Amino acid sequence: MTNASEPTLFRLRVAYPKLGRLKYLGHLELIHTVEQIVRRAKLPYAVTQGFSPHMRIAYTSALPVGTSSTAEYFDVYLTELIPAEDALARLQAAAPVDLRPIDAAYVELRRPALTAEINEVRYLLEVFVRPEFDVTDEALSQIVFGWYDQGAQIPFHRGKKTKTLDVRRLLKAESHEVLTDGCVRIELCTRCDNEGSLRPEIIVAALDQALRGLEPGVDEEIVSTGIQKLMTISSYNVERCSQRIRIDDASEVHPLGHELEAPEGSLTARSAAEALSNL
Repeated sequence: MTNASEPTLFRLRVAYPKLGRLKYLGHLELIHTVEQIVRRAKLPYAVTQGFSPHMRIAYTSALPVGTSSTAEYFDVYLTELIPAEDALARLQAAAPVDLRPIDAAYVELRRPALTAEINEVRYLLEVFVRPEFDVTDEALSQIVFGWYDQGAQIPFHRGKKTKTLDVRRLLKAESHEVLTDGCVRIELCTRCDNEGSLRPEIIVAALDQALRGLEPGVDEEIVSTGIQKLMTISSYNVERCSQRIRIDDASEVHPLGHELEAPEGSLTARSAAEALSNL
């Protein structure tokens, strides 16, 4: 039974990117920035009860600092029903270009939280291998598929704790392509649940060690945060390109019901454009 004194709330789900220099924002800085955007947009947001009320807003899982994205989401609870297209226009006008919302729609109040609902995440990696290290499609296949086939457990350090990345459990699919000038593009489809998720930076560090003939995380330690010690790789870019709700092996749902269009200038958009030009 609904309490008559409780206000009617409306749950607006917003999709947005995290690009350019803003990919270096930490999660708490991102939260502060998004809340400022909502306030500048003058949306009638709801607040929590208690001594320290704050905006009722929820986010997807935190991105590692330095990882860009074309598929981030937040749910903000409103006290008035404003047409979704109007709310989106207000948010776009209030946001910097690299955080400018892409789409918005209302979702059911009783729907699970974003972090509970999303269980599949896709990443696009662009890795630049130093000229003195020759890398081929065959070598990459042997490394990555070898990890999967052997059920590799890659140890890594997070702070003072030692953890293990279970490749077979977390990595659902992988594709890669060796481009010109030592550039390797890798797409990872990963599982994301309460037991953990895959951090692409660990895969990059493990790949670097494997290319040097080392057993990743055993012959040389891997850290999950901070600057990686890379020898074969001069630089790399990581972008979260999709977050999905996997229902079963044959069906999936996007948080807003459809796939998002990647913003111009993103790694995802550039990769798609290059693929079309090669047809």
